[in-house]
Amino acid sequence: MFPIPVRGASISLTERHQHPEQKAEQAYIDRAYERLSEMRAEADRRAQAVYDIGRGGTPQSRYERDVTVAVSLERARHLDIGGESLIFGRIDHTAGECYYVGRRAVFSVEREPLVIDWRVPAAEPFYRATGKHPLGLARRRHFLSEGRRLLQVEDERFSADLDAGELGLAGMGALVAALERPRTGQMRDIVATIQSEQDEIIRDDLEGVLAVQGGPGTGKTAVALHRAAYLLYTHRRKLGQQGILVVGPNRTFLRYIEQVLPALGETGARLVTLSDLVPGAEVTATEADDVARVKGDTRMVKVIARAVRERQRPLQRDVVVPFDGFELTLRARETESLVAAARRNRRPHNQRREMMISIIAARLYDEYRQQTKTTMRELASIGTRSRREAMSELKRLPELMAVVDEMWPLLSPQRLLRELFADAKLLNAATAGILRPAERDLLRRDGKKASWTVADSPLLDEAFVRLGRPGRRARTDDPDETDERETYGHVVVDEVQDLPPMALRMLARRSRAGSMTIVGDLAQAVGAWTPRNWDAILRHLPERKARVRELTINYRTPAEIMDVAGALLVAAAPDVEPPSSVRETGEPPVVRRADDAIGAAVEVARTHTQRGSGTMVAIAPETLMGDLRRALGAAGLLEHTDATDPTDRVSVMNVAEAKGLEFDAVIVVEPGVLVASSPQGLRALYVAMTRATQHVTLVHAGPLPSALTDALALRVSA
Repeated sequence: MFPIPVRGASISLTERHQHPEQKAEQAYIDRAYERLSEMRAEADRRAQAVYDIGRGGTPQSRYERDVTVAVSLERARHLDIGGESLIFGRIDHTAGECYYVGRRAVFSVEREPLVIDWRVPAAEPFYRATGKHPLGLARRRHFLSEGRRLLQVEDERFSADLDAGELGLAGMGALVAALERPRTGQMRDIVATIQSEQDEIIRDDLEGVLAVQGGPGTGKTAVALHRAAYLLYTHRRKLGQQGILVVGPNRTFLRYIEQVLPALGETGARLVTLSDLVPGAEVTATEADDVARVKGDTRMVKVIARAVRERQRPLQRDVVVPFDGFELTLRARETESLVAAARRNRRPHNQRREMMISIIAARLYDEYRQQTKTTMRELASIGTRSRREAMSELKRLPELMAVVDEMWPLLSPQRLLRELFADAKLLNAATAGILRPAERDLLRRDGKKASWTVADSPLLDEAFVRLGRPGRRARTDDPDETDERETYGHVVVDEVQDLPPMALRMLARRSRAGSMTIVGDLAQAVGAWTPRNWDAILRHLPERKARVRELTINYRTPAEIMDVAGALLVAAAPDVEPPSSVRETGEPPVVRRADDAIGAAVEVARTHTQRGSGTMVAIAPETLMGDLRRALGAAGLLEHTDATDPTDRVSVMNVAEAKGLEFDAVIVVEPGVLVASSPQGLRALYVAMTRATQHVTLVHAGPLPSALTDALALRVSA
């Protein structure tokens, strides 16, 4: 018998005493697996049969063959579930209907459903039924499995007085068993244990912006990914073509979540970081928070617009263009009206350059005609060259192109920003009356040595909107520039509370119809920007049908840890309510004072690795990261030199790198320094402590934050 502690209760899973129908259910599961294998083999045979036909035939037949092969291969891939469990449980309706709910739909040879896909409407009661609202169910049965092997069966019989507990959770045995499983450093899907408040968000409408507020451990990332899988399944025709974009805070996070959607049978999503969305802007540098704050402010929209306008300027001197033996003069005073005319056009800058070329060529052609009328060569010149021919030749003249480059240069976003930040005159002109002088000076940098930062990506994207693609005749001299910015049918954004307004504008442009799912926790905002509420985020996103949902239950962090972290939250973000923890472990946070905090962290990590399975992260201030990595490496506890791979037994991360991840154990090194060095103070410590599923150890040589000592004392007195 295995007792599993749950807050306010205890659930036991018994291996010795099997459910009376467990053998029958195992037989049903075996049958479903056999039929799944047959369906996969049928898809393989269908593809192979088309291959055997050969490559001949009409274009139409070749196209139909290619489509059949692609569909068959996709079908076979979709039916491959690897080592994951196929069936999660079953629902028995009062009317007598019975459905087995699982990862994939499986049908008998006669097309009778053996397993229904978890995303179909018929499966909703499995996740949403309660005693007060049974949704037509008499019984819900949960399966606890390892691959094909059924370990336990858990029944819930519905009646009007059925009590699901204060948190309203279903299938507690399967749920808590999943929560107690050691972490591997990669997120697993939660499709077998989705709870009602999560399911409502997953199945919400595609239209508009859905914002999800969720504290630590509420499963907001998993919910967002399962929502992506649900939307791809439900809106297959639309999203199959347009795709789904999933944006995470960093590459470590993307590695952590990369297996969730494939495990759910979906590959129609692109996983990226913010900087991946801007071609030719590889992030190779970091910058101070005060610089990032300026770059993230929406005032930069006006700065960039003016920076583009400042590059559209009349000539400062008259220019002579030789053509067909004549000297054609373009007078500086005349170019003022030419620039003004081009500025009135609403197309992007680079497309208006094509207009400028034509305007200048037409102006020079008019002078050419005037000069030929006053010479003896009039008949020869006009007779052999039409206006169209003359204009075409004028547009190809190097001298004319040099004039256009001076008046209306072809600009890539990279060139615009590089020159803007490096040229004091350009920067002054672009920011005057928009930014304060001190803010303007924060943007200055050496154009030759400058590297791109994460905060530059939204600025480059904004610049692309103003500049547009090069015209048909034009080519940039920037090898990094591309003509396109991809858009998607739906955009999912995680850790949205850390994104500045400029980044939100950029992501809004990636959604074709304003369909987005954004998830985050206002209390975990530790970046340069800290939104006070969700309105501060939503105002920068598409306004149509925007709504906010909240996840209130913490499945990850034990109550003993969450009670201390929640007390920190009262001091850090009093307007945010912490989530309620599902379970207790009997292990409160451990505080270790030592003369050498890093040495103490090494000892804690060594003890963890000797205990057995599970992952651990040491979270430290940036100033201690190097020493901590070297000490852990010297002790033989690190598998990689950078130590940021969450699949390692022991890893080392700062707060930003650890956000969104979870580990069996967490070591927080010098909490006082961590709080003092973070722009958001106690929120950083709140994030660090709530990464743990089992244990938290705080090691320090310096003083602890007073809010932490108060929280620890409160926990002891309770």
